[in-house]
Amino acid sequence: MWEPFLDAAVEYLRRQQDRLKSDFQLGSWPRYDYDQDAGTLTFSSDGRVSVLADMHIVGTTSKSGGTWLWAWDNPSILEKVTHCLGDVRAYGGLHGLEKLTTAKWPGDEHDGWEMTAATAFILRAEGAYRVPGDHGALFMVLRNVRRTGDGAPPEKRLEPA
Repeated sequence: MWEPFLDAAVEYLRRQQDRLKSDFQLGSWPRYDYDQDAGTLTFSSDGRVSVLADMHIVGTTSKSGGTWLWAWDNPSILEKVTHCLGDVRAYGGLHGLEKLTTAKWPGDEHDGWEMTAATAFILRAEGAYRVPGDHGALFMVLRNVRRTGDGAPPEKRLEPA
């Protein structure tokens, strides 16, 4: 049951990510910021926010611990940005998918992307984002992705040869 589900989820997220790259140039903005209180992720250039998304934090990976931790069991993540994970846990329980119901387990960044793909698939999210850190990464799914302000994509910057 897990492999067919995961294959469908990864394919779903791949299509969503392709659309976000095409429509919103995700991956090319020089700056991003996320705000748990507001539940948003913003992308900006030269101090101007051009893309805004509602976000839900899925979970984190720890390099030192070699673990995946679902956001619903992480006290540093606000309930406001994890409440939708109840649907993911319920889906996991209904279908016997232990990785979706176990709070913490040995995992790495690959597992983080898989759990994020599963979450995006179940919630029909518009895409996902990974926030890298020195000690691991934070994964989130995105909804209601939209342009703000002038909505202009960042200028292409050529690196010196």
